[in-house]
Amino acid sequence: MSGLDEVMRNLEKWQAQTLDRARRVMEEIANHLAEYAKANHPWESQTGESQGSIRGFVEEAGPGVIKATISAGAGYDVFLELAKDGRWAWLWPAVEANMDEIKRKLDSIIEA
Repeated sequence: MSGLDEVMRNLEKWQAQTLDRARRVMEEIANHLAEYAKANHPWESQTGESQGSIRGFVEEAGPGVIKATISAGAGYDVFLELAKDGRWAWLWPAVEANMDEIKRKLDSIIEA
């Protein structure tokens, strides 16, 4: 049974390494989206409050599930994102504009 023990140890090691890579990649994605959103929005900043509040962050959403989120924290940002059928939206459009880059980065987790 020592062969089975070795296989199990190697699988656990592979899983841990893959999750570490996934965390790093998701942090890259979250940071990239935040920077993109700060530089690309359909409104002119009056105070810089919205731009300054844009954050990308990563959290574990369950066992083996890593989630990247982009958000903005100014009180009126929800209205910018949702009002007028999304006319002033910039957070979701940042995700859409970077979908190919996101997919490429996610693919790199497994290819490593």
